[in-house]
Amino acid sequence: MIMRRKLPLLSLMMLLANLIAAQNSPNITRVLEYRPAPGQHINRIYPTPAMSDTPENALKFAKNCLIDNKSILGLGGFGGYVIVGFDHPIVNVKGDYDFRGLGNAYTNSSEPGIVMVSQDLNKNGRPDADEPWYELAGSEYNNTATIRNYEITYYRPKPDGLKSNIRWTDNQGKEGVITHIPFASQSTMYPLWISDNTLTFRGTKLPNTAVEASGFYKLPGFEWGYIDNQANGETVDKNGFKIDWAVDENGNPVHLNYIDFIKVYTAQLQEAGSLGETSTDFAGIIDLHPGAVAETPVENIHYQDIKINNPFRESINIFIPGNGRIKLCDISGKCLISQKVNSGDNRIDTGNISSGLFILFIESDGQIFTKKLIKN
Repeated sequence: MIMRRKLPLLSLMMLLANLIAAQNSPNITRVLEYRPAPGQHINRIYPTPAMSDTPENALKFAKNCLIDNKSILGLGGFGGYVIVGFDHPIVNVKGDYDFRGLGNAYTNSSEPGIVMVSQDLNKNGRPDADEPWYELAGSEYNNTATIRNYEITYYRPKPDGLKSNIRWTDNQGKEGVITHIPFASQSTMYPLWISDNTLTFRGTKLPNTAVEASGFYKLPGFEWGYIDNQANGETVDKNGFKIDWAVDENGNPVHLNYIDFIKVYTAQLQEAGSLGETSTDFAGIIDLHPGAVAETPVENIHYQDIKINNPFRESINIFIPGNGRIKLCDISGKCLISQKVNSGDNRIDTGNISSGLFILFIESDGQIFTKKLIKN
């Protein structure tokens, strides 16, 4: 008779934690929307002109830059933004920084972008209009020179494609231009793939910081809380972010157990001579706790609400009260099945899996449930 040793509970818990961490990427895995404002980095020749000719190609270019934090994506003037996602929720870890933001900043060369966060409340994998966004309030949120609910509209130049300046007006009664600086070789800095003749953006506008001396400009950074504001190699208190900084549109603190989406937008409206317009360069996100599990569920789902046939044979039948994702792993940690599940009954085909002991992970509404399963 072969004796089977029971796995101690503490060892099993450590194994589960390691499996979760190993399967979650700390980096961006999806780019959901790219809508930049006019600027010197828009419609650039590099890598190819074709990357600016359609919305699909522009989004493909943004994905090539940001997925796995491979390169830098320019967002144009004030308001230009990108929305990114991950292969798991980024969890709010109490008392700690939750993620780092990467940019292209260095001493006296900062182009700060504001970070906003949102939750995928209906679990459809995309940010919807009824799912609110929250600003992560940085060091300048309460600065008297910061303007909330700022709105700007950019106008397509006529005729387009002649290296024309881009005119803008705002809701403060001001107007101006984004200058087509000499080294911007593209024919226009207005996004070619966007058919609208006007582009309107809304958000929080940070104070201008450009300082000119003898024709040279410095762009000093703020203390903390913005993308492309402090160098990537700085300590986490300079380029780290806490989900606990989230505030609603009225400035009220909001507690979020986790987030699914991050939006970054250029937060200044200024020009600095030959440097041109301030344009946030976004280079990625690093989840500092990819294996963390949200402490408190958003919806009241309990183990007893989930029904699973165990032992199983040709299929695992799962009833779950909310949308989510399941992962079936063998006891060594190898993931055999990973797929989305919907609210209600789900049938997972397991006909090609050999008999043995397995661990089932069910992720739903910011929670991760685990259960040992046996296949006869």
